[in-house]
Amino acid sequence: MLKHKLTVLVAISAALTLAGCSQTTQSNTQSSQSSQSSQSKTSKVAKNSSDNSNTSTSSFKNKDTYTKLSASKMDYKTTASAIAVYAAQKYGDTWEIAVNAAKQGNLGVAFRSKDATGITSDNDGYVYEVSGTGKSSNARYMLAGDGADKQVAIFVKQRNLGTTSLKDIVAYLNQKNDADLVKQLAEKTQLNVKLAGDEDTQKTTNNSSASVIPSSLQGTWYTADTGNGNIDTLTVTDNKINDEAGFSMNVKAKTSGSSTSDGYMKQTTINGISFYSFTNMGQTPGQGSTYLAPHTEDGQSVIVSANSNGRTNAVYWKSEALAKKNSNKQFSDLKY
Repeated sequence: MLKHKLTVLVAISAALTLAGCSQTTQSNTQSSQSSQSSQSKTSKVAKNSSDNSNTSTSSFKNKDTYTKLSASKMDYKTTASAIAVYAAQKYGDTWEIAVNAAKQGNLGVAFRSKDATGITSDNDGYVYEVSGTGKSSNARYMLAGDGADKQVAIFVKQRNLGTTSLKDIVAYLNQKNDADLVKQLAEKTQLNVKLAGDEDTQKTTNNSSASVIPSSLQGTWYTADTGNGNIDTLTVTDNKINDEAGFSMNVKAKTSGSSTSDGYMKQTTINGISFYSFTNMGQTPGQGSTYLAPHTEDGQSVIVSANSNGRTNAVYWKSEALAKKNSNKQFSDLKY
């Protein structure tokens, strides 16, 4: 009987021991699985966080920045280039032909009279004829006023396509992001050129006479007395004056004639300096005349440009470097 009880106790003890081991094993297994699950979730969140960071970075893009034109800071060549590009895009036709040709060569701008082109306008200024081939063109424009509000009348032959301001042209080109094209063409722009087939050029060549303008004035001269530091070029031959600012005159020995592009020269002394006045035919020397004097400043030969009272407008030098060096400089022997 005692032996039977001992056997039962041993059996119960063994059963309890096995049950305890089973629970411990199960608990350890669950703990391990829970730990692995937690690690797996943590790793996945970190990866997603990293992915989101990369996505945010890759989706960010810098906005393109473009060069902008300023209507208030334009030299003559950039103005001509801007008008040509604007007209080519706005109206096409012969303007587009001129600009496309200029991309491969140069943008030439001839200064012509209204009579020579047949253009009817209240504007008494020059007709600027634009070409990319070096030949006479029907792409033309006229200017009125100054600065950003300068009015630009655009023509194809004698037909007026419209008038707008320089600042509106610049706004249009900036909106189209065409500033770089304008500046590239400006570098290849030549002002006051002779275009093949230009009747004015043929007449001038046929009517050329002996030298009228003294050699002391002849040559190519440069000034930076423009207020904004830009270079203005003055070209003087034996019988013609071309100023990049827009003044041009065929100088004749006679003092009468009907052509608006012709003029005559007279010598006069103002403030002790010997000037030559250049006056349109049919007018007397005075307020509307251009006065030029060969002179010397800082040991350099220069040309002094003045008004009829002898007040200096600009001093022209033999090189661009000298012009920039003496930009807007006032000299004690000149009247301002």
